This record gives sequence, structure tokens and C-alpha cells, in this order.
Amino acid sequence: MLYERKKILIQRVIWGILLAIGILVPVILANQPEEEVNIVNDNGYIIEYYEYSDTTDCEIEVTFNREVSSADIVVAFYDSDGNLLEREEGYFYGYDNRVSATFFIDGLVDSYEIISYEVSIYENNDYMIWFFIIDLFVAVFFICTLLLSYKSYEYEGKTIIVYAGWYHHYIKVDDEIMDEHNTLFSYTAIPLSCTLKDGSVLHATITMTNRISLKINDRLYKNYKKGI
Repeated sequence: MLYERKKILIQRVIWGILLAIGILVPVILANQPEEEVNIVNDNGYIIEYYEYSDTTDCEIEVTFNREVSSADIVVAFYDSDGNLLEREEGYFYGYDNRVSATFFIDGLVDSYEIISYEVSIYENNDYMIWFFIIDLFVAVFFICTLLLSYKSYEYEGKTIIVYAGWYHHYIKVDDEIMDEHNTLFSYTAIPLSCTLKDGSVLHATITMTNRISLKINDRLYKNYKKGI
């Protein structure tokens, strides 16, 4: 396989694989089954009992098995005889996997019971933004590899190769570079030329999209055997 062909194909494969990885990884992560949210611990505290109004200011702290942003929890409160004082739905908030809420209950609270709960999961999608930026960067390079090209010609027993790369562009005759042009950006077509020992004049043109044409002695020469 010609060096130029191998170089172009390797770059396309590498950037194509990177682009595929950049697309597949966030899709796989986004479709991972979510872990069930369960309460692993809870604690209740009496902040103060107001005897004059027979009300209890108390706090309930709940710990979940994963990070949550908030929770709506229904709590039943009982007195010392086990009688139901009130059943209240509280909005619990906090940080990490621990949330808490304060309740004002009529009567002297002795115990409590969590009846039910609904949680809001903390969604951190920052990684999706980074993957999007990286994928955009990789996609640009992959598209650029699709613009890399070369053509290999046979003329009078000689092998003529015209190569259009990232920034290196050249015309080569029998593995000897005869003319080259190095630039990342070109706003006009790139001309390359050389003269063979038999006096034949080669003029190669590389367009802004890296398309290649060759003229020999001012006549368009299309007899190329390989190319991308």
C-alpha cells in the first residue's frame, strides 16, 4: 500500500473511532438504569415543645441511598400513648443524600412514622455538555480527514504522486518530492509543478477542497491508477 494512502486511511480510522466513541459513550451513560431510591436512615428531633399552645416544633432528617435534590415525605406523628396526632406532608431539602424538614404539630410528639415519600433526583448533566464540545471538535477533524486526498499516476514508466494533506501538499516522482507547498489554509488553488528529465512539464492543481488534477505538457492527464 502506498505511503500516502496508508497515512490518509489511518487518520480517517483514528478520528472515526474517536467520533464513534464520543457519540456512543454519552448515549450509553444516558440509558443506564437508575438505581432505586430508598431511605437508609431517619432521625427525628424535638426542637421545642410550647406548653402554652400545646404544640411541638420538631425536625425530621432523612438519609437516602443516593443523592437527591428534594423529597416530599408524608410523616405521621404520635403521642406517648401511640395516638395519632397529625399526618403531615413535608417538603424536605438539603444536600447530597441527606434532607430535612421542620414540622409544627399540635400536641406533644413522642414518636413518628414515615408513611410515604417521593423524591426529586439531582441530575448532573455537565458531562453531556463536555461530550458535545469534544464531539464537535472530533467531528471537525474527521470531516477534514475526508478531504485529504492523493492520486497516483503512471507516465512513461514513472510513478507520479500528488498528495493533498492537512498542510503538506506535494508532487512526487519515483519517491522524490519535486515540489511542495505547506499551508493550513489556502484561499486559492495550490499549483505544483516540475520538469522531468525527458523535458515533460508537470502541472498539478490542488483545489481548496483538496481535489487534484494533473496536466502534462499543458494537457489534462487522467490516467491515474490509484487515489482517494
